[in-house]
Amino acid sequence: MNLPLRVRDYCREAGFPLNGEDRILCAVSGGMDSMALLHCLHELGCPVAAASYDHGIRAEGGADAAFVEDWCRARQIPCVTGRGDVPGWAKQRGLTLEEAGRELRYRFLRQSAERLDCRYIATGHNADDQAETMLLRLLRGTGGKGLGGIPPKREEIIRPLLPFTRAEIQIYCLERRIPHVEDASNADLEYTRNYIRHQVMPLLREKNPSLTAGLARTAQSLRRDEDFFCQTVDRAFHELVRREKEGCVVSRARLLELHPAVSLRLLERMAAELSDVVLTARQRERLLWLAESEDPAGRYSLSGGLTGGRSYDELWIRREEQEAGSFSPVVLTAGESCEIPELALTVSCREEICPKEREGIWLSGGWSELMIRPRQEGDRIRLPGRPEKRLKKLMIEKKIPRELRERIPVLICGGEVAAVAGLGVSDQYIPKAGERARQIIFKEQRKRRD
Repeated sequence: MNLPLRVRDYCREAGFPLNGEDRILCAVSGGMDSMALLHCLHELGCPVAAASYDHGIRAEGGADAAFVEDWCRARQIPCVTGRGDVPGWAKQRGLTLEEAGRELRYRFLRQSAERLDCRYIATGHNADDQAETMLLRLLRGTGGKGLGGIPPKREEIIRPLLPFTRAEIQIYCLERRIPHVEDASNADLEYTRNYIRHQVMPLLREKNPSLTAGLARTAQSLRRDEDFFCQTVDRAFHELVRREKEGCVVSRARLLELHPAVSLRLLERMAAELSDVVLTARQRERLLWLAESEDPAGRYSLSGGLTGGRSYDELWIRREEQEAGSFSPVVLTAGESCEIPELALTVSCREEICPKEREGIWLSGGWSELMIRPRQEGDRIRLPGRPEKRLKKLMIEKKIPRELRERIPVLICGGEVAAVAGLGVSDQYIPKAGERARQIIFKEQRKRRD
C-alpha cells in the first residue's frame, strides 16, 4: 500500500499541504503509529525532525527515547528528547496522569518546534484513536464540540494519519519493515481508553464492522456544525463583549437575547480570551443561570485561575490575579502629590480660588491633613440636598459592583468623610465661589515601557 502518497493527498485536502519547504516536528514515542508517521513524511521528502518525550512513568521510557534517537541518527534526522515528572506534576496541579502527561508533552513539543524552527507539529493519531476518543467523551459526557473528536489541524498541530485505521498502519509497518516498541501500559485495562479499545470496540464491531468509518463521518459532520457555531460566536464576541484590563464583560440583557447554544459558547469564548483552560459545561451553565436570576450580584470560581460573576446588568469573567482589590491609605498634603499604585493613580492637591463653575472635587473647611483610603464599615456621607447615608447603601443605589467598591477613593478630613471619588462632596465641605479651597485631582498613571 502506498500510504505516503495517500497521506500527502489527505494533508492537501485537509488544508495543510506538505510543500517540502515547511519543516515538520514529529512527536515520536517509538510506537507503531508515530514511527509510521515519521517514516511516511521522511519518504515524501519533507524536512522533518523528531521529538521524543519520556513521561517519567515507565522504567522503559528512557530506552524508548534512545531507540527513537538511534533510528533518527541513522537517517540523519534531527531528534530531541526530553523527560518530565508527570506523576509529580499531576499531584501538584490536581490532574489525572493523562491530563498532566498531555500538558507537559505538548509544552515540550512546542518548545522543541520553536528551537528547531518547525512550522508544524505532527502527531500519529489515527482513525481508531478518533473512534475511541468519541466513545470516551460520550462516556464522560460532552456536547457537539467534544463529539467532533480529534481535529485534523489545531493551530500548529497536524494529524496526517487521522483518516487511516490502525490496521492499515500496521500493514505499512510490516511491508516497510519499520521497527517500533510496544508500550506495555497500552494493555492495562485500568485506563478507560484501553478498556474501550480492547473490550468495547470489538463488541460494537460485531454489530457494525464499519464502526470506525461511521464514527469518523459523524465526527466530521459535528466539526462542520461546530465551525458554524464558532463563526457565529466570534461575531457575537466582537459585537457584544467589552474587553477590559481586568477581563471580559457582556451585557446581561444582550447575552440572554442569544440562543443558549450561542450564549454558552460565548461564555466559553470569553474565558478562552483570558486562559488556555476550557470551562466545563457546568461552569458555563452556572454563569448563564446567574445571568437569568433575579440576584443582581454573584460570583463563581472557574477553571484556569478565572472568576466569573454578575454585577447588576453585566456578566464578567476575570483572571483571579487581576481581581479588583483594595489599596493602602495615603496622606495628601496641600501643594503635593501622592501615588496610589494599586489603582495606578496619581493624586494631587493644590490651593486655588474656587471658581463658580467647577469640575472634580473641591473642598473647603478646616485645613486638616487629608487621608485617602478605601471605604470602611460605618462610613457615612451627606450629599447636598439629600439625607445622610451609609456609603455602602449609596454605592448599592448607584449600582457600583461589589468588587469595585473597595477601590473607590474616600477622602477623610478630620476623621470625617469629606468626599468620595465619583459620588460627590459632603455638603459641609462644599466651598463657595471666590473663597480659597483645595482642588483634588486624580490622574491615571501612564504605563511605563519596559
